[in-house]
Amino acid sequence: MIAVGVNQETGETYKVDSDEIDREYIESMSIFRKADTEIKKQIDNLDISADAKSLLYAFSSATIKAGEYIVKIGRKIIDYVCRILDEFPNTSFGMVFGAIAGFLVSSIPLLGVVLGPLVAPILMAFGLFGGLMEDLKDKALARKISEINGKFTPLRA
Repeated sequence: MIAVGVNQETGETYKVDSDEIDREYIESMSIFRKADTEIKKQIDNLDISADAKSLLYAFSSATIKAGEYIVKIGRKIIDYVCRILDEFPNTSFGMVFGAIAGFLVSSIPLLGVVLGPLVAPILMAFGLFGGLMEDLKDKALARKISEINGKFTPLRA
């Protein structure tokens, strides 16, 4: 299936054709464990500027088109971040977001085009440029983040 992403700042379009992007994959990317209200509350409670929160809301509304489907890819990433925070409550939102979003934007061109313009300013707001992976001392947390990043592999093509 062909997946298409558009950079909202430049209008640049990026297409990926992958056999791994099928209806089952799209359905898995469309299931959220956290309600929108829970996500909003979690973002609202972060100790960051209103501008950074606005960027997170914009990130969570980022989409890609896969065949005839619209996939809320930003929302799915935020959902995964919040799930990890539930599992590892002593971990910071910014660190988990940086580890997941930073990796995905840098390793999957489709996501880089769609999410890249939002990720850098968000990471700066959290003060997370440089040395992020060194913060992943908890091996279980590192494995969980790696597992979640792997769920986006079909978009790599």
